Amino acid sequence: MTHENVWTPRASSPQWGFTWESKLGACRRRPLSSHSLRNTLENYNRFDNILLVVFFSHARYGANLDYHREVYSDYFPNILYIGPASREDSGFDHSYDVFVDSYHSDEDLTDPSYYKMAGRMAHHMLYTALQEQDCYDGYLWVPFDTLLNIPRLEKFDQKLFWYHSPWGLPVFNPAQDNNLSLGLHAPPVNVSPDTSINLTETWRGWGPDWWYLSHIYSDPHVGVGVCMEAFQKVPVHLRERLAAFTNGETRLIGGSADTMYIPGRHRRIFTEVLGLFLETTCFLEIATPTTLHLVAPPHEPILFVDHWWIYQPPYNASFVRQKWKEGYEVDTFHTFHWGERDGDNVWRANYENVADVRRLLRESAERQHIVFPVR
Repeated sequence: MTHENVWTPRASSPQWGFTWESKLGACRRRPLSSHSLRNTLENYNRFDNILLVVFFSHARYGANLDYHREVYSDYFPNILYIGPASREDSGFDHSYDVFVDSYHSDEDLTDPSYYKMAGRMAHHMLYTALQEQDCYDGYLWVPFDTLLNIPRLEKFDQKLFWYHSPWGLPVFNPAQDNNLSLGLHAPPVNVSPDTSINLTETWRGWGPDWWYLSHIYSDPHVGVGVCMEAFQKVPVHLRERLAAFTNGETRLIGGSADTMYIPGRHRRIFTEVLGLFLETTCFLEIATPTTLHLVAPPHEPILFVDHWWIYQPPYNASFVRQKWKEGYEVDTFHTFHWGERDGDNVWRANYENVADVRRLLRESAERQHIVFPVR
């Protein structure tokens, strides 16, 4: 037996003219699962009004969730874990650990011409979280396997969007020279090719065209073609906002959606635009960054997150230390592993990663010249 969560239906009439939350009367938060709550460290309150939304594309909870919560609940009193199935296999005490959203979460990789990855529509989970959980100053969206450099994130203005945008404004870093260029920073997200070109004509499937930018834009099932169906429904003044970034050209934005911060005052407009993309099968990593750049107000900067997406080891805190030696910063990175496969190809959790992340946070606080509590 499984249990499904019931969420608020989508608003029937979007209010496209408003990009901030109305403050009519007292706002009451919906309670989070009691099993998801722990006390933050004493006298630490930097993220008291932020909801950390942690998503799972697969129901691989176990130590991934337990270790994540052990580390980050010291700093985030409000965490929503959301995934495609409940955690009932761990018993009643864990059956409400995860808010269930199974929308298009099936996975089928048997057909190279149409890989159905489990996380292709994970932005439905983001939509659900924003719909369900009102009354926060902001929402930090990450998967469970993204490492968060909390001393760095303390320095980000919670009233602004955060993302690794090519037009992003770097956040002051006492460990670097703070050149406003993005020279010594993580690679920014990408801008699509000309959307008027039929990119699917050269599509050869996920085998030959495995490289990221090829499949994300050209895939006829999740790429630019279907995403443009949603884009054309976006109000003109918002499309003009995105065009201001791209020199007047019609473009989409594509890349990692593994760290994104949405200010609470822009929750409503962000959700409404994201909902248009969810009416199609537009891929997570086009729909979500494109939405952010459509709704970011012209007079507000997007703060640049030094987010790294890695596909070679080390998949642990050692990666951050390596980048520090090279002169870079790491605000967040994906993929971080809470364990590894052993010689028998069996995945095993490694609690040393919990201890090492805490050591890393202490080292980062020293680099940032801040007083920072570590358990």
